[in-house]
Amino acid sequence: MRKFILAGALLGAAACSGDGGGGPLVVTTVSVSATPTQITVGGTAQASAIVKDQNGNPLTGKTVNWVSLTPAVANVNAGTGLITGVSAGTATIQGTADGISGSATVIVIAAVSACNTGITIVDLPVGGVRVLTASETQGCIKMPATTGAAADYLVIPGNISATPDILGKYVLKSDEGENVPSSTIAPSNTFFPADNATPRYPSRDLGAAQIAFETRLRLMERRELRIPDAQRAYRERLREAAQGRFSVSSAIPVVGDRLNFKIPGRTNACTNFTTITAEVKYVNDKAIIYTDITAPANGFTAADYQQIGDEFSNLIYPTDVAFFGTPLDDDANGRVIILYTSEVNKLTEPNSNSFVGGFFFAGDLFPSTGAGSCAQSNEAELFYMLAPDPDGTINNNKRSLALVRQNTRGTIAHEFEHMINASERIRSPILQPFEETWLDEALAHFAEDANGRVVRGLGETDDATFSRTLGGSSDDFNAFFFQNLARFRTYLNNPGPFGPTSEAADTSLAVRGAGWALLRYAADHYSGGDVKAFTKRLAGGPDVGVANLVKNAGATFETIATGWMIANYADNLGIPGLAALNTYRVYDMRSMLTSVSAGIYPLKVTTVAGSGVVLTGLEARSGSGNYFLAARPAGSPARTWRFLNADGATAASFTGATWIILRTR
Repeated sequence: MRKFILAGALLGAAACSGDGGGGPLVVTTVSVSATPTQITVGGTAQASAIVKDQNGNPLTGKTVNWVSLTPAVANVNAGTGLITGVSAGTATIQGTADGISGSATVIVIAAVSACNTGITIVDLPVGGVRVLTASETQGCIKMPATTGAAADYLVIPGNISATPDILGKYVLKSDEGENVPSSTIAPSNTFFPADNATPRYPSRDLGAAQIAFETRLRLMERRELRIPDAQRAYRERLREAAQGRFSVSSAIPVVGDRLNFKIPGRTNACTNFTTITAEVKYVNDKAIIYTDITAPANGFTAADYQQIGDEFSNLIYPTDVAFFGTPLDDDANGRVIILYTSEVNKLTEPNSNSFVGGFFFAGDLFPSTGAGSCAQSNEAELFYMLAPDPDGTINNNKRSLALVRQNTRGTIAHEFEHMINASERIRSPILQPFEETWLDEALAHFAEDANGRVVRGLGETDDATFSRTLGGSSDDFNAFFFQNLARFRTYLNNPGPFGPTSEAADTSLAVRGAGWALLRYAADHYSGGDVKAFTKRLAGGPDVGVANLVKNAGATFETIATGWMIANYADNLGIPGLAALNTYRVYDMRSMLTSVSAGIYPLKVTTVAGSGVVLTGLEARSGSGNYFLAARPAGSPARTWRFLNADGATAASFTGATWIILRTR
């Protein structure tokens, strides 16, 4: 795309990124992990390793030998990688393959017996909240008898750890009166699956293929590309431009012009790409729309292209820029290219009900030659989009004009945030990495509903209901609101095993929905009244993930997660005395979720009543928990609760194990 007119002679030959040699594959890295990352004395965890070659690709068939560098804290079976806790502390477990080693840490905790120092009494006013760690209560709390009015309580045994993907497994016991539940563990219930068996991609979800493809794409970006390489190239261009060493051609094409593009492949995108020719179909002040000359017949009309380009120019571009920052302008034309190509259609398997709608690849913001380059790079701000295929000529997948147009509106808003995020990090004067996947995706999903709110005329502080977001147009609602709500609904159906900050954001619909909702909540309460400035700071880095969120929120993750978990139940319930911090400010989530869930609010809440209640096989991942409601009319006896390890006898000891308690009536 960019054409340089050099003022001086070229001093070096161009180099391509990647390993072009044909030598043998050798072990280069060993990435070690342990599941879980925290165990009790005598408890076990499983170590595993991913062995990769010099090209960053996994190597199979390699034997990993295991050793504990701190055997006084935990030991490990040299052959199987099974870790056993010995004493309280932090253990380092090392795995070695062909002389290359990697390591992971495991925290070992000496669990204490439940109620070791007596029961912690919880007696709250209506709307009152109390947060207690499992350790400070020895996993044991009691609500006193209701001598006066009814006293209903919501109890969330949660995990508020700021470290993502700590998965605590626990048992919950509850009894009426002063009884202490038996330490005997009942058979595992089936209501709370302990094996994360919830399908990641429900077959009815049109975006399943999109997320599956994006998973591979984002992993590829992080494997093949380094933001500091693009930063150095960007700074060098600025220096050369300031010195007059080159000028950049910025001619704006016109309808009918043709240009070649390099389309990244499914694997090793920087060196594995396809070159196609595309023709300009529409140009305005912010967009240049091209269509692959091999695209299926009976595609978009000139009026369609104008509608697409103008929506980008008038809605998506200004909205995403206002919330996240500005894209680079590597091709010096002041516009973003939207390329409809058959190569995107080919990414969806034959006869599929789902599809890949389009994508942005960060390689296009890297130089195509030289150190740290990406040979595939078009050196332009570019989206690759699904082309209409009414007759199903590609993989027998019929894609009507209406389907492609409607279902890629939100895709463009989403992918534009990814482009801006990478651009802001490349432009930054501070060397930094890509954003962590969960927050990168949460921001991109935030972009979708930010555009929807502009379409509906909703201000940053307006509390939106379902009727206001629907606004008489299901097309707009489906384009910008529905997918976030649907994925958040998937999370609420079983919140414990999933978490908003989980690395599973690259595969799990539930995690994506939770990440969006957590970011929405944090922007409501911790943006200082300026949501746009808040999201821009997040997009700009240099911090990533949870560290990025808490730095810009000015609050601990534990505080943010606690308020968010309560809001997921209490929002718009009209609970007297409830602090605003325990609600969503700009969405009536009950109205929204109930309307897209057949009239039922989808949060899984288990009513606890009677004596001898034992629930086993429960899980709480970082930033999440399970919800239990004790409905206690006047005259109810005291109720005791136990938040225990999987042994059913010791207080829950995984990092972040916390009681979150709300009196609802």
